Amino acid sequence: MTEKGLFHKVKNRPTRRRFVVSTIRKDENLFETAIFEANFFYLPRRRNQPDLALETSTPEEAWELHGKLTVRLTHEYPARIIQEYLEAAPASPAAK
Repeated sequence: MTEKGLFHKVKNRPTRRRFVVSTIRKDENLFETAIFEANFFYLPRRRNQPDLALETSTPEEAWELHGKLTVRLTHEYPARIIQEYLEAAPASPAAK
């Protein structure tokens, strides 16, 4: 049986804010890893608008990215991590 996704609750130590890191399989060869700011109960504040969403093409890349984001989000400032990945990601086409 193949894995369909991962989910971690993360409390950021420097800011004491809570986040949810989620990785889902969107298609046969497409995975999405997203970071959501969460409330006290670790429920996403804006479920339809993640703070960061990254796509990968293999399960190994997706699980590795998920783990890396979970660890970094625990110890580093969230705004810095999100900004770093937004600058590195190619610009997406404008929505019509």
